[in-house]
Amino acid sequence: MSTCTLELPGRAPIRFELDPALTVLDSAAKAGWELPHSCRRGNCESCRVQVLDGEMSPPAQNGTALLCTSRARGDIRLAVDRAEPVSTTTRKTVQARLYRLRMAAPDVAVVDLRFPAGVKVPFKAGQYLQVLLDGAEPRSFSMSNAPKSSDSVQLQVRVMPGSLFGERVLPSLKPGDPVTVELPLGDFYLREGPAPVIMVAGGTGFAPMQSILEDALARQKDRSFTLYWGARKADGLYALEQVKKWQQKFAHFRFVGVLSDDDSDHGMRRGLVHEAVLVDHAELAHHQVYVCGAPVLVSAARQAFTAQRDLPPGQFYADSFATVGSGSVLPSSA
Repeated sequence: MSTCTLELPGRAPIRFELDPALTVLDSAAKAGWELPHSCRRGNCESCRVQVLDGEMSPPAQNGTALLCTSRARGDIRLAVDRAEPVSTTTRKTVQARLYRLRMAAPDVAVVDLRFPAGVKVPFKAGQYLQVLLDGAEPRSFSMSNAPKSSDSVQLQVRVMPGSLFGERVLPSLKPGDPVTVELPLGDFYLREGPAPVIMVAGGTGFAPMQSILEDALARQKDRSFTLYWGARKADGLYALEQVKKWQQKFAHFRFVGVLSDDDSDHGMRRGLVHEAVLVDHAELAHHQVYVCGAPVLVSAARQAFTAQRDLPPGQFYADSFATVGSGSVLPSSA
């Protein structure tokens, strides 16, 4: 059987067997290793790595390949920023039921789902789930509640024109209606350690940040957390009351709101949210950075923070929305 060798900065190489029926990403997971990824559909670029040796199918482009869509043609050697032990045995498919639905903004729905009595599904703050829909690709959404609420989940859904779940399915749901979900998924969760944490959210990219902050702020009072949340208009920052509660309760939490297309006086900064981080920080070499939002935000932040502020690539964690058709975006939105 073919093998994959992972070359990591400052660590011994990792080797595992490749299943020819699986992508490299899924082969790694089967072998117990989680590699950087997000959409799993080849859209978000989060799992693109450098191919050092070996052949991939489809062939590598400019010496790189997407792990979520590529299979190996024999032994391969890859350069990756990080690889972490993972267990997939906790993943479950659950028939949840709608408990409550409310609009937090004109285009953002907050959806509360309850699991059947006695059913709990542990997850890490920041991870996402898939809503399974008959005859359609699953839709992925970050869970915005803290893991202690493992018998229920809350989603923050961007309702976009033409979106399958947000515009077509949600309006037809009534409290008590079934919603089948699979969880948990994703490698977007807080890593332990003393490093200051910078969080950059675009729009409903706030959802996993809420989960992480609800879980971490009370436990890690010796660690600083700064949330940069960006939107086009002020109503896109739809959970400011929650943010204010964190500000009042936790001295180690700081918030920066950024509006890109709103000239009204809301007390927010103007411009692009990742550029606000560049203004505030001359270097990021000793930080952990978490970014969630559209692919253009994730890509711009990764490039700027690593090239201009010396952020180690292995300390950059991202969850990137990726369009899957019908106007929907995932994870965390639509």
